Amino acid sequence: MTLPSQQPSHDVRAPSPSCPYPEATRRPWPMLLAILPLILLDVFGLITRGSGDVPSNRAYEQLHAFMGFLDIPPVFMVFAGGAIIIIVLFTWHLFKNQPWSVKPNVLVGIPLEGALWAIPLLLIAPLFTVSVLAAAPTASGLESLPMMDRVLVSISAGLYEELLFRMVGIALLHALFVDLCRMRNLDGTLLAILGSAIAFAWYHDPSLDAPAAAFFYLLAGLELGILFVVRGFAIAVWTHVLYNTVIFTTMSSGT
Repeated sequence: MTLPSQQPSHDVRAPSPSCPYPEATRRPWPMLLAILPLILLDVFGLITRGSGDVPSNRAYEQLHAFMGFLDIPPVFMVFAGGAIIIIVLFTWHLFKNQPWSVKPNVLVGIPLEGALWAIPLLLIAPLFTVSVLAAAPTASGLESLPMMDRVLVSISAGLYEELLFRMVGIALLHALFVDLCRMRNLDGTLLAILGSAIAFAWYHDPSLDAPAAAFFYLLAGLELGILFVVRGFAIAVWTHVLYNTVIFTTMSSGT
């Protein structure tokens, strides 16, 4: 399902030889190339360190639980999250029949823009006494992890949570509101962003013991949802990953 704002404004079978940067970031092939290094780093970390050696996040565990329900062998679960993202974006690209060439400024600009959009989250997080945007790790001792492991956790959380809440969540809610309930595209998209942001906040604080933190997660979910719809999946991923990386790598070791 393609959201209205992510649809190209011209015939994709006769693409313009010069695709503007704002449009290129919303195309599936540039998005895939821009986040492929993150996917490869995530797989590298899982293979070299083992999925049980580094704290994970609930999005990662829920994905693997679903894979287990489908009787998918554990050896393939290591690649499941990245494989889903790759398959979705690659298939979308094939259906769109868009050009394969991508300008270097697009691949450089996507992570840079992600860093730019991470700044507001980093600035407002202290106001809500929030330390991490990623879900609380399931294993203790995150502060004592080596720096590389902290980076790997940041990447994993960003990838899997954006897959769950933005790529899947917003798409499903948009289909519900627009295709089933026959709402206008704009109204359905806005409700899908809001719904995914509420789910994102509840996911991080299901007991609602910390209302201030829950409100921050809601704001973060709204920003990431808007980025997903307006600027593309890759920029939302890079924003999430870079925010987590800054927070995780600046945590005190406690030793």
